[in-house]
Amino acid sequence: MKKGVACFLLLFPVLANAASPKLHSAGMGGPANEIYVEFELKGVPVDCAVEFPAPATCPPVPAAPWTIVVYDSSLHPSVFEVVKSVITGTPFAGSGAVTLTLKQGVPRDYKRIDVTFNQPDYSHVSIEAKPTGTAPPVEANAPVPAGTTPAAAPAAAPKKSSIEAAKTKDEANVYLSGTFSPASGSSPDYSTDSKVNWPAYYFDKTQSWALALAATVQTDNKGSADPDGFTWGVPIQHVYSSLREPVTLWNWPNSAQWSVVGMELDKRGKAVNFISAPSITRGFYHDFKGPDKKRPGLEAVKTSVAIDFTAGVEFGSNLRQDFPIKNRPGEQEGAIFRGVPSATAYLDIPNVLHLSKITLSSSYTARIPTTDELFLETRNTKNPIPLMSSQTRHWVQNTLQFNITELVAIQIKHQYGTLPPAFSFVQNSGSIGLVYAFKKKSPNDKTQK
Repeated sequence: MKKGVACFLLLFPVLANAASPKLHSAGMGGPANEIYVEFELKGVPVDCAVEFPAPATCPPVPAAPWTIVVYDSSLHPSVFEVVKSVITGTPFAGSGAVTLTLKQGVPRDYKRIDVTFNQPDYSHVSIEAKPTGTAPPVEANAPVPAGTTPAAAPAAAPKKSSIEAAKTKDEANVYLSGTFSPASGSSPDYSTDSKVNWPAYYFDKTQSWALALAATVQTDNKGSADPDGFTWGVPIQHVYSSLREPVTLWNWPNSAQWSVVGMELDKRGKAVNFISAPSITRGFYHDFKGPDKKRPGLEAVKTSVAIDFTAGVEFGSNLRQDFPIKNRPGEQEGAIFRGVPSATAYLDIPNVLHLSKITLSSSYTARIPTTDELFLETRNTKNPIPLMSSQTRHWVQNTLQFNITELVAIQIKHQYGTLPPAFSFVQNSGSIGLVYAFKKKSPNDKTQK
């Protein structure tokens, strides 16, 4: 009874008010009086908070919720009035994109544009001027004046990257982490903790609904791997707004996904489960800001904190179990149903100690079986002991990450607990290795940072 109540409480969605919205990027690319802005999808504001003049369904506002400061060629700042701001991708929760129309055009020789969203935290981004040629335009096929050298063709504009840095492991579409130690006269030692969750097909233009291909690998080269878990799945994912009006504690979560079909395997294939796994995730974050040394009069993020809560279930059936069970000889696994609540907390400090950032993270996942499942007991024994039980399976992972670049980091990691399908117990495992992680850029990102 106690386990049932605990499972119900942990699986009930943890929903609460989100932090202030954050601007992701801004840029120009059309008329001289238009600026394109994009919010981070993790905390997209409500429609009424960004549009001006306010639509008929929203309360009227006296002024646009934006401040635009343009620095001319001599770095003299001027405030440009915003006469219109409209959402350019629907639903707004899936795009986060807004177009701002200014009263006058921005001069071509501007050095920088600061865009601020006038909310309590005053999130802002900057647009830096792109290098431009200084030669006057020349008519096509015009003769070259005597005594001059024909000008070289302008270099092609660099292609925009389709990937960007991921702030966390959960946010990354590709996350490769591991250690490798070569040895003389014996096999090298290695371990890996990697994942891929790549969108393969989008169901709508805003790409808030996606069909993905996902896989995770957590294992090492030891005969009795520590930990030992392989999974693959085909999830359907949806990202939507974390805010509604009125803003209350009972809003919908930030994202939902359902790995419709998938499998869990150990390294040797002695335990194999078919698994389907729906889940919902709700995130909270806050930025601590201070004076920006590079841009006087503005603020910059000094530290970010975040926590994600996930509630989900895993259900399916055991396909293979070749371990000799000690406590219940002959017993085999059948149908599987687990409650899977989890939480992950992050602390991110950018631009410190000549590094891109330092990130401290801690995650906890509980798998609560409703039927007996395999469990490999490794404590106080030389060889793992296969048991059948319905005890809760805990998994804890703590990491300290030093980003050399936005995509590459050195990571110190601690792990404790068990992973499916064999649930081999890991007792305080530690490692130091490298991490390479990134995510796919938002499809609505027409901007430059």
